[in-house]
Parts: sequence; structure tokens; C-alpha cells
Amino acid sequence: MTGEITRRNALPPMSRRTRQNLVAAREATLAEHAATRAISSVAEHGMSEVLYLKQTQAQLEQQCPDAAEALAMIANTAAFAIAHQVRRFSQDMSG
Repeated sequence: MTGEITRRNALPPMSRRTRQNLVAAREATLAEHAATRAISSVAEHGMSEVLYLKQTQAQLEQQCPDAAEALAMIANTAAFAIAHQVRRFSQDMSG
């Protein structure tokens, strides 16, 4: 309505350089948050895959106890490969 006072969502007066620095800081913060979430997501998925491998290993060892050593080697090799992949992704995201 006419004559009503409305609140303006404006930043206080500042130099163009200060405003640019604020925008750059906000963008950098958003990028870091996205990188952190991506790393967390990949790590969580990797851990779920390792859990699945170990559960499968346990089931197969019950079915064929003679294969326990080979199953352990296969599951552990795959688990270490997943861990290395998660580490590599984390390093890539961290710059």
C-alpha cells in the first residue's frame, strides 16, 4: 500500500572492492561446502561397499570354508582399492 514503510534488504554502504571481496568469500565458502559434501558422500558410499564385500565374504566362507583364505584376500584387496579411491578423490577435491 502507498505510504507503508518497507524494509530493504540492502548491504550497508561499502566500496566496490569490499563488495567484490564479500561475494568472492561467499562463493569460496559455497565451493568448500560442496567439496566437503562430495568427499563425505564418496566416503560413505565406499564404506557401504566395503561392508557389503565383508558381508558377502562371511556368507561365502560359511558355504565353502576351504575358500576362506582366498575370499579374504579378494575382499581385502577390493576394500583397500576402494579406500585408495576415496583417498584419491579426497585429495583431488582438496586441491
